Amino acid sequence: MNNQNALLQRFGAWVQKGMHAIASKFRRFPASLFSAINEREIIRKLNISNPNYEKNLLVVSLVIISGIVLLGVKTYQNNLSNQDTYQRVDHTRQVLYDAEQISAAMKDLELGVRGYVITGDYTFLGPFYSTRQTIFTRINNLKNLSGENTAQQARLDSLKNHLQQKLEFLERSISIRKNKGALAAESFIIKNPDINRIVFLDNIIGEIKAEENKNLTVRKEANADSNEIFSRLNMILVAVLILLVTATFLALRHNTQISLKAKLLLEKNKQILQSIIDNTSSIIYVKDMYGRFSLVNKQFSKTYGITAEEVIGKTMYDINKDAFADENTRNDDQVIEERKLIELEENISIDGKIFHYYSIKFPLINRNGELYAIATISTDITDIIQKQNLQRQKEIIENKIEAQENERKEIGIELHDNISQLLASAKMMLDTALYNVEQKDARLEKARNDVFSAINETRKLSHSLVSPVIPEQQITDAIQKLTHALTLSGKMKLQLKFSGRKQLNNLDEKLKLTIYRITQEQINNIIKYSRAANVLVQLDASNNHILLKISDDGVGFDAATKSSGIGFKNIASRVDLFTGTMKITASPGQGCTLEIIIPFSNAGILPAA
Repeated sequence: MNNQNALLQRFGAWVQKGMHAIASKFRRFPASLFSAINEREIIRKLNISNPNYEKNLLVVSLVIISGIVLLGVKTYQNNLSNQDTYQRVDHTRQVLYDAEQISAAMKDLELGVRGYVITGDYTFLGPFYSTRQTIFTRINNLKNLSGENTAQQARLDSLKNHLQQKLEFLERSISIRKNKGALAAESFIIKNPDINRIVFLDNIIGEIKAEENKNLTVRKEANADSNEIFSRLNMILVAVLILLVTATFLALRHNTQISLKAKLLLEKNKQILQSIIDNTSSIIYVKDMYGRFSLVNKQFSKTYGITAEEVIGKTMYDINKDAFADENTRNDDQVIEERKLIELEENISIDGKIFHYYSIKFPLINRNGELYAIATISTDITDIIQKQNLQRQKEIIENKIEAQENERKEIGIELHDNISQLLASAKMMLDTALYNVEQKDARLEKARNDVFSAINETRKLSHSLVSPVIPEQQITDAIQKLTHALTLSGKMKLQLKFSGRKQLNNLDEKLKLTIYRITQEQINNIIKYSRAANVLVQLDASNNHILLKISDDGVGFDAATKSSGIGFKNIASRVDLFTGTMKITASPGQGCTLEIIIPFSNAGILPAA
């Protein structure tokens, strides 16, 4: 009982301490949880508060569960204790009953024998013989019932021994009465007063009954104490459970209010965000992992001429042509694969017109790190692209005009300074020979040579102006003839490389001429200015692009200043026509490398003949 009281006191102290801790945790709920005016601050504070609330609720739940489990355990223990007490009380009552029966049986034996000795009537011996058979059975039952009580076992053994002596004495008395008569039997009884007396047997039975009565009293008191402790514990546990349920209700009510405020504020912020999204000039939309639209703004609906309700759940293939939908889907797949923001240009078709958009695509990832959607912000840059294209075309035209003017200037200089001088010299020699017959032949020969030189210079000039690349001629052969002049001079060593001849010779004729003119321009620059010993001309057709590379090991120049000259401008204009790229690598004393790359998508490759 002392252990149970100590356990009860410890449990009460533990519950009290737990309740104080719970109360202090609930008091620490932040009062300014929803003082924020923006959604990010709300989410940040909710992320801080929710774990505290969940922790408090978990503590309350654990205490409630612990109380219920403890109540169940104590109920079970009290039931076991009551059952044990009831069994022990029943056991004591059975012992007392059997003891009473043994005492009564011994008196019946004594009275039966006395009646027979006095009267000689055998009917008095009926109870003696019937009781003699059952009295030892009852003693054995008492021994079984008192198996754990050694004192009672000793008393029962003494009772059994004395009872056996008593029965032997009574049987001897019956035998003497039968054989010798009543006087002899009475004389035998008088001579053995100790054995004849039944008082000592009554004393033993009295001790047995006293012991069992004592045990009965102790067990009843223990049972009463156990029931009282259990009742108190039940009252404490019920009170604790009521307090905890009340605290849980208040916590849930508090959290419900917080959740409602958060929901209202988030809904307000959502409306603000939706208003911002709807009033921007950019197209904004969100797709799920299956490419279906889950959110679009008003600019999207206005651009595509479709309401948000009509587009939600559909894909880009439902509202645009396949080619543009394929491009959009590929870009979305890149975001999914890389799981990061990308910036790119996208094209879309609306009412048969092509529009250009600058798009920012980024993944939407939840708290578990799972990607669940892709968001896109697209800004129309069609006007900017068109202005850039117009500016580029203007620059190309200006460069062409400037190139033509320079070309005419060079032709005029060539005609004036070279061919005109030769023809003037020839005319002067002819006039001299006509009017002065002296040295006539020498003057005619000189005039002939000057005319022949003028004819050669005219032929060279015409060759440089007229394209040698005709439809039935291959670009590789034309460039080989063009660069042959380098080897004839004997001053430069030429290395000529072609790769993918079949593809090169099937290029569009305009691109062939462009490659030829670029090569011609750079070869002339090398001959005039480079003083190089080695020249490399490389023309390759790979799977993705055409590469023209011309390099020399001459004196070089400062690329930052001379790369903006008219020659390089002409080359750049020709490259821009095919949306290619031009790279000049040069420095004083390190030679020069010109590298041209034109994508195959703009190369206009013709099918092989």
